[in-house]
Amino acid sequence: MQNSGNLTYELNAQQTYSEFQHEIWDLLNKQGNLNNIPDTQTYRQIRYYSVIGPAALSPEELDRYNRLINDMLSIYNAASVCALNEHFHCGLRLQPDLTKIMANSRNWEELQHVWTEWRRNSGQKMKDTYDQMVKISNKAARLNNFTDTADYWSFPFESPALTVDLEDAWEEVKPLYELLHAYVRRRLREYYGPERVSRQAPLPAHILGNMWAQSWENIFHITQPYPGKTFLDVTPEMERQGYSSIDMFRLAEDFFVSLNMSALPLDFWQGSIFEEPLDRVVLCQPSAWDFCNRRDFRIKMCTNVNMKDLITAHHETAHIHYFMQYKNQPKVFRDGANPAFHEAIGEAIGLSVSTPRHLQALGLVQPSVDDTAVDINYLYSMALEKVAFLPFAYVMDKWRYDVFKGEIGKDQYNCHWWRLSEQYQGIKPPVLRSEIDFDPGAKYHIPANIPYLR
Repeated sequence: MQNSGNLTYELNAQQTYSEFQHEIWDLLNKQGNLNNIPDTQTYRQIRYYSVIGPAALSPEELDRYNRLINDMLSIYNAASVCALNEHFHCGLRLQPDLTKIMANSRNWEELQHVWTEWRRNSGQKMKDTYDQMVKISNKAARLNNFTDTADYWSFPFESPALTVDLEDAWEEVKPLYELLHAYVRRRLREYYGPERVSRQAPLPAHILGNMWAQSWENIFHITQPYPGKTFLDVTPEMERQGYSSIDMFRLAEDFFVSLNMSALPLDFWQGSIFEEPLDRVVLCQPSAWDFCNRRDFRIKMCTNVNMKDLITAHHETAHIHYFMQYKNQPKVFRDGANPAFHEAIGEAIGLSVSTPRHLQALGLVQPSVDDTAVDINYLYSMALEKVAFLPFAYVMDKWRYDVFKGEIGKDQYNCHWWRLSEQYQGIKPPVLRSEIDFDPGAKYHIPANIPYLR
């Protein structure tokens, strides 16, 4: 449980920041038309300071907005299900129980049960609340001089044709995704039988190794192109060489120094959290922090010695280097060039680090692993993780943009979700759905009202 003193401090800090935002906003609104500022950099700074999101609401409405989101997150965080055919074995939570079942079980009925029950106990219970939140979120957007929340979320990308840009990007990726989809369908037909996996219908969403079918990496072992040809996992070699979490971040530092970046400052090593503390509970989602004083940059990550965390360590360190490069810019210009920019750099670094050649250079892979079958297996595993994710991420915000714009009403929420999921992901629910259900709400970012596009 979070320390109550820390929580009070955090809430007070958030309140102070909201009040500061509101005062700046009031001040700028009194200046009249700001579009006449000739200097583009000054205009951009003022434009960003004049966008404060939900903080533009009255205190009562802001409180209601936050309560609606907290109510949905309470449902989400409290949701649990009972095990299949074991009515006394209940209380299975999303993390770690249901996630492990979706990743490891190959029992069709068990996967279908868990998939359905999770949605019944999470999303289905928050549909009315979500609809209320949409209305007040749109009101906040209008107070910030946007037409709706979709317009407000699009603003930081600074593209007048963002929806066209996204569709064009998707059309470029789509041929590769369709090849991956067709191959996975064939292997799943072989595994589950043609009576369960059709040659033509969309793939059943519950057998792809993930609660939301957003990543398919967990079905690698039953679909791999070359069984027995182990693809690269340097975890055993890292363990054999006695790697620690600090060693992994030192490797990341060396990687960036080799690109002619600066070494990380002493404050970074003293202030960061690299392992789960023994004296308190922390949220272990890996994250990088800029404390905005031009010298204090930190990472918080409960690192395990494995290949996945080695790549994540490089990804998070990429954020730190971005912060360091931009530390002398005005505050507005210290963020990413757009919301996706930081992640794009971090992912590019992660892909570079995980190549066989680089891992050989680190002494974590034997040079003899230069084998086409091993390479194909490795590239295929990356496709299951990265390529399969793209249409899911696209649908997440495409659905919400349609909702925020009023093109889809509450009476079509669920139908539209599955229409888009079939169109872009080529997946279908394992059981019949209706408007009693609210399947979008079964994914955290929907009740939390956090954009996903980046």
